[in-house]
Parts: sequence; structure tokens; C-alpha cells
Amino acid sequence: MLKTGYATLLAVGTIWLAGSPVQALSPAQNPLDDALALLQTDPSAAIAALEPLVAAGDPEAAASLASALEITGGDPERSERLWAQALRDGSQNARLNIGMRRLMNDDPADDAEAIAWLNGLDAKYQPAAAYPLGRAYLFGAGVQQDLKKGTRLIQTAVRTDPGNVDAQFLLGRAYQNGWGVPVDVDAARTHLTLAADSGDPRAQWNLGMLLLDGGAPSELATAYRYVRQAAEQNFESGMISLAVMLAVGQGVTPDPAEARLWYARAAQNGSAHALRALGMMILVGEGGASDPVQGAAYVELAAEGGDANAAILLRQFAKPLSQLPRADIDAAKAKWVKDHGAPR
Repeated sequence: MLKTGYATLLAVGTIWLAGSPVQALSPAQNPLDDALALLQTDPSAAIAALEPLVAAGDPEAAASLASALEITGGDPERSERLWAQALRDGSQNARLNIGMRRLMNDDPADDAEAIAWLNGLDAKYQPAAAYPLGRAYLFGAGVQQDLKKGTRLIQTAVRTDPGNVDAQFLLGRAYQNGWGVPVDVDAARTHLTLAADSGDPRAQWNLGMLLLDGGAPSELATAYRYVRQAAEQNFESGMISLAVMLAVGQGVTPDPAEARLWYARAAQNGSAHALRALGMMILVGEGGASDPVQGAAYVELAAEGGDANAAILLRQFAKPLSQLPRADIDAAKAKWVKDHGAPR
């Protein structure tokens, strides 16, 4: 199963339904293209125009009507029947859409069949399948992982649909990490920026980290801006990185008090890493009042949640921590777990 939104996958299929990879003819020569053009301006009229084509047995019209009914919130049961009818009658659009659905559902057992369907599309439909197939090869969903092939398909997906934010993000990461292509920081930055400026928190955080790694002082403020955007969307890595930047003053005036708040937000989302950092700030009184009992409790919980650095700190500070009241530490730990759950 590919972890990506249904809306994104449906949009890819819909683009090809409405844009039609079939050679365009005049409306009089191709009533299906005429009906599909109406989807952009008058979906109800498009549905009405598709109905007689479906009744005449046109499998692509059946697939288009099924998609139109979904887009307009029409009859879901009829939509499913139309998809099945179109697939049975050889519709390439149905094969494309259903293949994409099976890649994003909750059953990984469907993935291999979906890959076979998408790989078997006619050549003129293959660009529309490049995005889901690219993800599948990048992450090994239903197919042997192949970073080079996955990246090549994602490149096609970006050329086919530059507005596909997830494809832009993935291509940026491919160039950033060398997924089957040479590392290219400039290309990574270009694609990550496109995704980040479209609001993708993963891209915002990765772009911020890329700018930080570059080390140019002139880019620190830009890195901070992108990391903060990711944090404000509750992206865990963004929240933690923002806390670090605020604590040490990377791209921003140091603000330990706000850093503590962002560590707390990430910790409340379940991050053992953030809870350890929060615990240490509370323990030593950085960014606010010191509370050794609460700080020790949080560091212990972080260690129990698997944070290796928390375990190291507990060993380093074993003697002073052993002098704190055990019952109070345990009570603070129990309260955190009750309020926020155990960290991970």
C-alpha cells in the first residue's frame, strides 16, 4: 500500500480523463471529449452528456461517468458499478484509476496486482501512471524496490503534472539523497521549494535542513522560516528542529522559553526525543523554572520510550538523580502518561 492521499491519486486520474491522452477531435467527431470538457465548467451537464454514451456501450464514457459521479458526490454505488463495467469492457481509464486505488488502499495484498495493471497500460496512458508506479518502486510496494526506476518514473510524473506536490517532494528527496541519481543539491532545492511553497510540511522541513547543512549565514533565516512552517503544521521533525533553532539561535534570536514550548508540543505528540529535551530543559531551568523531579521524570520516560540519548543522560546523572524522591518522580511519570500517552 502506498501512503498517499486518495485525493491526490484521483486527481492524477481525473487529469487524464479530462485532458484525454486520446488525440483530440472536434466535438462533432468525438462526443466523449466534448462531454469531458464540460467537467471543468458544468459537471451536471457533463454527466448528462455522458449518459447516452454509456448507454451506447462506450467503456471510456462509463469510466468518465464513474469519475464524474465521485467528483460531484453522486451515487457511489452506481459509480462502483460503472468502474467494474468499464474495466470489464477494456477501459484504460478504469484500469488506471482502479490500479491507483489498489495501491493506496489498506490491503498490501492488492499492490502486486495493481502494479501489473498499471504497467500494462497502453503507452499513451503510461505518463498518468508514472506517479503511483514511481512511489511503488521507490518504497517497494508490491514490487522489488528499485530507486533508479522509481526516480525515473517520478521525473516523468513531475513533467506530466508539475502541480503534483508529492511528486515534487519525492523528486527533491531523490536528488537530495541520491536515490538512483547523482546527488544534486541545486535540483533538490528546486523541487523541495516547489513542494514547500505549496504547503507540504515534509518538504518545508527537509528544505530547512538542506539550507542549514549548506551553512551559508545568509540562508539561516530562510531555513528557520521553512522549519517554522513545518512545525506550525504539527510536523514532528519540524517542531523538534524549531525548538533546537530557537534554543541555540539558528536563523533567529535565541528564545529558550519558546524552545521549551515547542519541545513540549512535540513531546505531547508522542516524541521521546522531544520529551528528553524538554526534561533536560526543565531539569536545569533553561527557558523557565527548574523542576528537577519533573525533569527527571520526563527523561526517564524518554529512555523507556527508546530514546538512546535519554538513557545515556540517566547514567551520567545517576548520582544526583538518585537523591530525588522516587515517589514524586513516579507520580510525574504517571501523570504524563495519563495525559499524553507513553512516548515512542
